[in-house]
Amino acid sequence: MSARLLLLLFCGALTACSSFDARWRAAKDRTAAYGPTLWDGRWTSAKHRTLGGAPEGGRLRCVLSSINNAEYASGSPELRADFHANWLLFSSGYTMSLMPVKGAPTEFRGTHELPAVFGGTYRYTARITGERFTARYDSSYDHGTFDLTRVRP
Repeated sequence: MSARLLLLLFCGALTACSSFDARWRAAKDRTAAYGPTLWDGRWTSAKHRTLGGAPEGGRLRCVLSSINNAEYASGSPELRADFHANWLLFSSGYTMSLMPVKGAPTEFRGTHELPAVFGGTYRYTARITGERFTARYDSSYDHGTFDLTRVRP
């Protein structure tokens, strides 16, 4: 039974990776202000440590695109963020919406739901400027930061 579960998890991880990779390749307009744009960097846990005492973390990539063309009071559109994160030997992908913060054109907020065993609701506050995408995340399981740089063609 456990071998089937491991196989299912492995296949799911491959599907998430290939789906993200397809979106990454399809991102054509890398110069538009809000997407799709490509970002590459790292996530770092402020709570969990490696055996050597360093903060846990890993590579993080993102395809960022506008969900709609409407701009909110902040002057920014709602964004779709497709993430692909690596940690240890594993990787995972997920998608979330980032809502603009009123009166702050580079500030965004979002949430992502995971099962309670993995922390439940993750909350994000992000700042996106021309070349940098930084964010803080928080859940009952973990909290930390994202630090990404825009990928240019």
